[in-house]
Amino acid sequence: MNKERLTAVIEEICPSESAESWDNCGFQLDMGAAEIDTVLVSLEVTGAVIDEAAACGAQMILTHHPLLFSGIKKIEQTDVIGNYLIRLIQAGISVYSCHTSFDKLKDGNNDYFGLLLEFQGVHPFDADNGFCRKGQTPFDMTFAELIRKVSEELTMEERYFRWVGDLTRQIKTVGWCTGAGSEFILDAKKESCDLYITGDLKYHEAQMAKEAGICVLDIGHYGSEKIFTGNMADMLREATFGTDLEVLESQLDLNPFGCI
Repeated sequence: MNKERLTAVIEEICPSESAESWDNCGFQLDMGAAEIDTVLVSLEVTGAVIDEAAACGAQMILTHHPLLFSGIKKIEQTDVIGNYLIRLIQAGISVYSCHTSFDKLKDGNNDYFGLLLEFQGVHPFDADNGFCRKGQTPFDMTFAELIRKVSEELTMEERYFRWVGDLTRQIKTVGWCTGAGSEFILDAKKESCDLYITGDLKYHEAQMAKEAGICVLDIGHYGSEKIFTGNMADMLREATFGTDLEVLESQLDLNPFGCI
């Protein structure tokens, strides 16, 4: 597929102009190939993902997390990002990212999360911040029961989760923000949410939530955003149906954390 057409399709799906001002969406590395036959979709770039892309013959890796966030003054083999760039250049692989633009997108990370969990009446917070969504549980369930459901739907063991609140509490209204969204905990409380789901919860934020009387489930940054890969790949396949583009999904578990 012509590279210019492919990037136009990606932008039609997820316009970079909707990203936050601090974000870096779009090309992270453009190797200049006129034609792209194979795209590997992944949450982010790692050394293993580069190996995977090279092995499957991909000319582009399409990620959620940007490879580059700030300016580069020098590229060194011994630096993690520098090493990635050198290896990508040597392999002739471009990188394109859809970050906060995909978080905000209709049917993007946050909408898709609600769909997977079968929440009803999913919509943005009344005080819409672009990211957060809320909805109703499909049937009566306790906090502990909802944790089990999240674990099952995301195929992640509960030992990777952390929570704040009474596990016996009945949960009806749920708010969430995939990725690192703990800054919106008190917003969720104002939205009358019984529970707020996100990742990267810090100690003082957990204490604040406990005192505010809102349950919080921290499923991890990876846990809440690994859904990007399948969702974005499906969108791209649908948008390029009938072309010669092959869209592959990374099969790697990129969670850097282990739990005892």
